[in-house]
Amino acid sequence: MYNMKPLILIFLIIPLGCFAQFGQQQIIDVVNGNPRGVYSVDIDGDGSLDVLCAISGENKIAWYKNDDGLGNFATQRIITSSLQETTTVIAADIDGDNDMDVIATSKVLDRIVWFENLDGLGTFGTQSLITSAADGAIGLYAADLDSDGDMDVLSASYLDNKIAWYENTDGLGTFGPQRILTNSALSTRDVYAADLDGDGDMDVLAASTADDRVIWFENLDGLGNFGPEKIINNDANGVIAVRAADIDGDGDKDVIAAIFGDGKISWYENMDGLGNFSAEKVVSNLTPTVRLVQIADIDKDGNLDIAAAIAGTNTIVWYENTDGLGTFSLQKIISEDANGLVWIFLEDLDGDTDLDVISASIMDNKIAWYKNLTILGVQESFAESFSVYPNPVKNVLNIVPKSDLKIESINLFDALGRQVLQENGEKATVDFTDISNGIYFLKLQTQSNTFTIKIIKE
Repeated sequence: MYNMKPLILIFLIIPLGCFAQFGQQQIIDVVNGNPRGVYSVDIDGDGSLDVLCAISGENKIAWYKNDDGLGNFATQRIITSSLQETTTVIAADIDGDNDMDVIATSKVLDRIVWFENLDGLGTFGTQSLITSAADGAIGLYAADLDSDGDMDVLSASYLDNKIAWYENTDGLGTFGPQRILTNSALSTRDVYAADLDGDGDMDVLAASTADDRVIWFENLDGLGNFGPEKIINNDANGVIAVRAADIDGDGDKDVIAAIFGDGKISWYENMDGLGNFSAEKVVSNLTPTVRLVQIADIDKDGNLDIAAAIAGTNTIVWYENTDGLGTFSLQKIISEDANGLVWIFLEDLDGDTDLDVISASIMDNKIAWYKNLTILGVQESFAESFSVYPNPVKNVLNIVPKSDLKIESINLFDALGRQVLQENGEKATVDFTDISNGIYFLKLQTQSNTFTIKIIKE
């Protein structure tokens, strides 16, 4: 038999951080044509996260109820089937009644519209028009741009090169006229809002795709009066998506971009917290036709990582922020099963406190999700709650609660995040006799918490 002792010693001296792998593709729906934007939010107020999708080929906006809070979804519920070539859908409380309404674009009708969640349970009204003057509307974001406590709407429209916003004039979803920040963001595809200069109001970040620029606009007075464009990068070949987040942990918002033409994912450090940005810092230049980036703490280590949709390879990937300062790992694959990948979104679909991934892909017409199998390292809370011995283990592992905690389930994962064992109900032992030597992660689920610890089988 191969001698595992040297391997065991190596792992014992390496500090155990967090570990993120993803499960296989789980299909939410296969539609008749071109699912585009996906978004996740609690539509029906039951505490679990549902899924929204813009289905361009069917002119539909639809949602899928998360039936059990564990990622088992009900059949499609149609919000509208008359929004031609809809591409993007988001959710926000537009009318101030504490439930989630839906906002969407139609690039053919040049419209941005919203649908009221009438009862907080996912019964939606007819579409209300925000604008019909966004020629080729595709980029969409909701934020309080004028600091009056309600949600306004931002748009990016690629045929008229506009970045514009629409004031929610009464907090009830009555929108004012289009207010243009610029009409020279050539073939713009994406818009985002964040406080980039640290003055407490929301500035606007945009992708100016055809002229290769990442740009932003300062909210001069917090009331939605914006200054002229400021260039972050003017050499981003085909920049298609932008996001803002604190990548380096210094308390201000940095900028992240997906650069379609160059196959790059890059970020720009906010050097002073005032919106003066560094030169490009390349996360990856091996991402042909990257379509979208999302920023989140994927591995639960306290640092913001990057997830990306790579259309050219039908691949969803992520990059670990290894030091919390913006040093990123090599590409880690989430899935290669999304044929014609166009969109991703991150949310906790199964209620286990880590972020799962949702995708839309147009060649196979799938809306799907991928479970995050994040395994945390040894926690102080585990040692305070359970005694587990012997570790390393040869045959039988004993589990002894130190209080009145009752175990509801036991799961064992290998070092690649694959589930090796699952047992339900209270158990005092786990039989490792037929399990191969190596490193494992034991996950104990109680009624209120999840506890995870590294186990060595020798």
